[in-house]
Amino acid sequence: MSAPGSTIGAMSDSKDHGTASRRYSQEIRNAQRARPSYQDRPLVPACARLEWERDGEEWVDGTATRLGFDGAIFVDFHDRRCSIIGAWLLPVEVTR
Repeated sequence: MSAPGSTIGAMSDSKDHGTASRRYSQEIRNAQRARPSYQDRPLVPACARLEWERDGEEWVDGTATRLGFDGAIFVDFHDRRCSIIGAWLLPVEVTR
């Protein structure tokens, strides 16, 4: 328990808990299921089309880190609405 008015007390009273907050969390509607992928591929800057559950379509900058055996691409991006580090997407939804 912290004293009223202390820095720790003010921090714990805040409702914004940063990027992991459920308050901002949304599903990505066009994300594909996880799949086997090629290993040790070079990282490639990418722009991914995401369909957010509530916010709709958006193009997000990220890094393509894996290529699935079926051609799907894993794009690593950082967004407070996503509780995971990225998403598997179809090739038509990823550009350089």
